[in-house]
Amino acid sequence: MSLQPYHYRTEATGSTRTYSRPLGPNELSYFLPSRANGLNDIYTRVIFRAPPTLISPFRLRVVWAIIRIRNSLLASRIEMPPGRYSESRFVYNPPSSPQEAFEEAGFSLSIQHGKSGVELDNHFIFGQRELSHKCLSRMYVCQNGENEFHMAFSSLHSITDGTSANIYTILQLLGGSETSGGRVRSDEELFRILEKEWSLRWRNSWDVDSFYAITPSAESRLPFPNSRFQIAAWKVDSMNVQRRAIGGHAFPRLPSSSTKQAHLEMIFSSEQTFALASKCASEKVNIPNAIFALCNLAWLRTAESRGAEFSATYAPPSLPTLFYTAVSLRRHLEPVPDLTSPLALALGYATVVLPGFLPRGDQKKSFWLRARNAQKQMRTHIKSPMFLPRAQILAVQRGKRAKMFAKMDDEGTPIPPTNTTTSQTPSVALMGISHLGDLCSSYHPSSYPAIQFVDSVGHSRKAPGGILLFTRIAAGNRFALMLEWDAAAFPAGLVDEFWANFLRGVDEFVLEEGDSRRDSSKL
Repeated sequence: MSLQPYHYRTEATGSTRTYSRPLGPNELSYFLPSRANGLNDIYTRVIFRAPPTLISPFRLRVVWAIIRIRNSLLASRIEMPPGRYSESRFVYNPPSSPQEAFEEAGFSLSIQHGKSGVELDNHFIFGQRELSHKCLSRMYVCQNGENEFHMAFSSLHSITDGTSANIYTILQLLGGSETSGGRVRSDEELFRILEKEWSLRWRNSWDVDSFYAITPSAESRLPFPNSRFQIAAWKVDSMNVQRRAIGGHAFPRLPSSSTKQAHLEMIFSSEQTFALASKCASEKVNIPNAIFALCNLAWLRTAESRGAEFSATYAPPSLPTLFYTAVSLRRHLEPVPDLTSPLALALGYATVVLPGFLPRGDQKKSFWLRARNAQKQMRTHIKSPMFLPRAQILAVQRGKRAKMFAKMDDEGTPIPPTNTTTSQTPSVALMGISHLGDLCSSYHPSSYPAIQFVDSVGHSRKAPGGILLFTRIAAGNRFALMLEWDAAAFPAGLVDEFWANFLRGVDEFVLEEGDSRRDSSKL
């Protein structure tokens, strides 16, 4: 896998049309480690109220079939000859008719009654994995009470970086109308939409050349180097960026043969959220910038409370604190033809480096300086003319690294220990921080007035020893935080202490009050 254009190819087999393409390097970096236990599988659940007649099994299967027709990766499979990781391919066989599309949709749709939303979440997080290389996505719906519904969508992370667009489409199909103020679509009208979507793409499937049956990878839609000199320049720049990603702080890990996923969630009121945003704006930063600084100081306070020996080992003041985060590449992608699915894994990655010592003077002033420092680093990264080349280089590196570890896993070779005698500067991240933005606004509740949208929540299956903080805007313009980690790998109480220090920092530095009113209830 190298910095060469990725080629899209279709191949016919007998009377069945088969479309395939290689996985891009970043897609491969998510697929290979997911094979055993679903590492990084993503999940979103929405809560809504609606008349039960609108959420019938027939209607659910029709709209799920429509989504799968429009987004072929959801209905594809991944084929890989044993041990030949670079030959991993998405493979898609279009349904031969709308009826077949309807029937196939039922195999990845689960409709249940009496199960709570939290039970759905726990089934995804802790239960046996239901996704696989043969089933890249699933939809779950359960009715809880007379008119409350929970609809969950899960998929391999290798096919997408988000699910809100598809969930919005499903809700709009179920509870919306063809015209503003019109009546809700009937069952027959929904099936006619399925027939139309299938006909547009597959009625003349032997002569498909107006769109991509499988959306090209994000990397194939970004600029490529046009000379060996440019490739070399990109690689040198990437090495320089990596040298600047210095970090020596880390949560201590415990040896464990199993994982135990845990999470803590905090939802602020709309008034508190307005206060958070206003204070950040007055300091010329945004809430995500402040989150980096809050995590930085929360960790340093946690380490200090555990004594000098702990700090020297896990939070040495001579080394900075490093965080990693994802950055969307979607607006930079080359457009695809109409009828081609927008579904793509369009992620780049960035790091934020903050001081590794507690300020001894005015901590509030130092906090905002660090928040502005985080903002400057993110702006510099995103606005750099090397932003897209760095994304390409990093994708290739991630793919190579994933293949190396996959080979070790498949052959039962132990991962070699880190060489602690090297003189290289460490590049250890304390944790990942993912800013999801205002997801609820992307659901456009006004588009389906027959359905009352309540809220959405999301999860992912974590790696052993992993820790990740998610931020989002929940329903009602409420800022929400969710910290997820592998509890089996962390000393008891350590993450809880960090979380308490984080929330105290919110009160002290941003809300400037002793005890903020927060809603920690689960949906």
